[in-house]
Amino acid sequence: MKLIKTLTWSAVIAAAVSFGATAYAQQPSEQGKTPDQSVQGGKEAESPSINGELTRVMPDQKAFTVKSTSGAEMLFRYNDQTVVTGAENNVAGLATSSGSVVTVSYRNDSAGNLATRIEVHPKR
Repeated sequence: MKLIKTLTWSAVIAAAVSFGATAYAQQPSEQGKTPDQSVQGGKEAESPSINGELTRVMPDQKAFTVKSTSGAEMLFRYNDQTVVTGAENNVAGLATSSGSVVTVSYRNDSAGNLATRIEVHPKR
């Protein structure tokens, strides 16, 4: 009898914890939203960005790497909607801009970091 009572209470507690975790996971959060879905006070939330040196461009993969000022390298993808300023104002101009300082605005999606805007600063 005591064993049945213990098992019943264990099942009730496990169900309550599971239900609470499910309810918490279903709450909307800002983390999984794209920039156009995250609206605060009527304004779109800003995309994260990074400043650093353009170290490698892989046009066949539509990707490039940036070495941040902290020394970490980040891989970014780009697509036809990516806005490029400087570097001949297009993604084809990135290949000739290795070593330049860039500012990359991006968003995280299921495939990684997607560059939404790339600003290539003039070489000094």
